[in-house]
Amino acid sequence: MRYKTKVFIGAAGLMLGLSGWATASYAADVVIDQLGLKFVPVTITINAGDSVHFENHDPFTHDVTVVSPDGSKSDKGMQHHGEDRVVAFPKAGTYSIICDMHPNMKATVIVK
Repeated sequence: MRYKTKVFIGAAGLMLGLSGWATASYAADVVIDQLGLKFVPVTITINAGDSVHFENHDPFTHDVTVVSPDGSKSDKGMQHHGEDRVVAFPKAGTYSIICDMHPNMKATVIVK
């Protein structure tokens, strides 16, 4: 094989490899804060596979419970002031977020 052909094939392979790298998609990280006995923001829209960071800037302990579109609940546990919880949302649907300790605290996560 001639030198120019080897260089061309190598360059083509490099370009293909880089084009796949440049178009790779990564999951987003979104924040919902617990502040003033509320989830802030109250509604977010994310893509399937994204995660939500639940932060607690309230002086109160909260509980993050995720209610899936099928109605099943997943309690993520007690969350004290300054603690974070990360919750992944792998499937599309509308999820309700509630604090079992403070029933008026509600949020919605729409997963596309």
